[in-house]
Amino acid sequence: MGDGRVAALAGVAAVASAPGYRAFADALAGANVRVAALEAKPDRWGRLVAWVRRDSSDAPGESLAERALAAGLALYRPDASAKPCRDRLLAAEQAARAARRGLWGEAGSAPLDAGDTKAILAAEKGLVVVEGRVLTIGEQRGRLYLNFGPRRTTDFTIVISKRKLALFETARVPLRQLAGRRLRARGLVDRGFGPVMEIVSPDALELLDSAPASVEANR
Repeated sequence: MGDGRVAALAGVAAVASAPGYRAFADALAGANVRVAALEAKPDRWGRLVAWVRRDSSDAPGESLAERALAAGLALYRPDASAKPCRDRLLAAEQAARAARRGLWGEAGSAPLDAGDTKAILAAEKGLVVVEGRVLTIGEQRGRLYLNFGPRRTTDFTIVISKRKLALFETARVPLRQLAGRRLRARGLVDRGFGPVMEIVSPDALELLDSAPASVEANR
């Protein structure tokens, strides 16, 4: 920004390797924008998390977050600050995915298949989107596990601390009944003990079907 501060688009994880990203960024240089900060203090990287809108003759008040998502230049990031606009941001991302724009048109692009462990482990560091069917549910040492394969140490697994379960219950996400359900998850992947994604918010999960397949949960 003009005063030297850096704004980060709320609810967006930019993918700099996406086709068209550099042209998009260059086109914004010197643009007239309106910044509405969502947090009083900068984030850990010194950025001001904000809604940013561009004023132009062809698109007055255009949301840069929605534009980046719709162009396939970013992924929706489930920030708490972005929750009020979650549906709109996901819709913009879905439009790009359906049209295979930007990162969605690349070979091996997101969403990654939960069964393709090698692809998940090889994905760029940062936010990752994974889709698959939950095989079993497990609970151990204060954590709940959504297992996408028979071996937790080698297959993709989602981990949720039991301290966070109330958030999912409030959002009506039936974690213990997800065996057999197909879902989309987004978050960071820990590669130390197989591909593990820890989820702390229900906004990071999307149910993709209406009924479970015939698999059973591990109680």
